[in-house]
Amino acid sequence: MPYEYRDHTGEAWLVAWGATIEEAFAEGAKALFDLMVNVQDVEPREVVEIALEAEGLDRLFFEWLNALLVQKDSQGLVFSKFEVSISRDDGNGGYALQARAWGEPYDVEKHGSKVDVKAATYSGLRCEETPEGWRVECVVDI
Repeated sequence: MPYEYRDHTGEAWLVAWGATIEEAFAEGAKALFDLMVNVQDVEPREVVEIALEAEGLDRLFFEWLNALLVQKDSQGLVFSKFEVSISRDDGNGGYALQARAWGEPYDVEKHGSKVDVKAATYSGLRCEETPEGWRVECVVDI
């Protein structure tokens, strides 16, 4: 499995891996939605584009997860497929993310209901390259 959950009192700690940082961000997003719904039942019928900038990869991952939660809360969408592109902004040392997320309007009978994730937090926030690829981690408020 390209992601897992670790014990964390009163919240959820998600950890995801990928061969590239983009793949790790995509798996982290999938882990986020799998906390809330049966992600395998979410069909990629609608696409949402997201563009973000942040000073570091950790902060970019935090912003990415929260941008997806905004889409869930404001548009009523849940997602199951993600395409992420990350580039370095040499002008200010930051990073830019261009992404697409595919999903459909939430339907409790089709997608089920697990926990409601309110927000990504700075707790446990980490993006790091390992010998096996990239790992991203974040504690989310439920």
